[in-house]
Amino acid sequence: MAANSVRVVLQPSDTMPTYDPAKPDPRLRDFVRLLARQAARKFVDAERERASGDRLPD
Repeated sequence: MAANSVRVVLQPSDTMPTYDPAKPDPRLRDFVRLLARQAARKFVDAERERASGDRLPD
């Protein structure tokens, strides 16, 4: 017989840090840093490409 529904219960582990709304979530901070690095990389690549197009042909 197949189950009609599945119930998932999450239990915090001892290693999971407790959530404190007064402090920034380190996962969110890391995610924002990752996005900022990607945006900076795209910007630098676009500027290099633009600068290479500004050169006069030899």
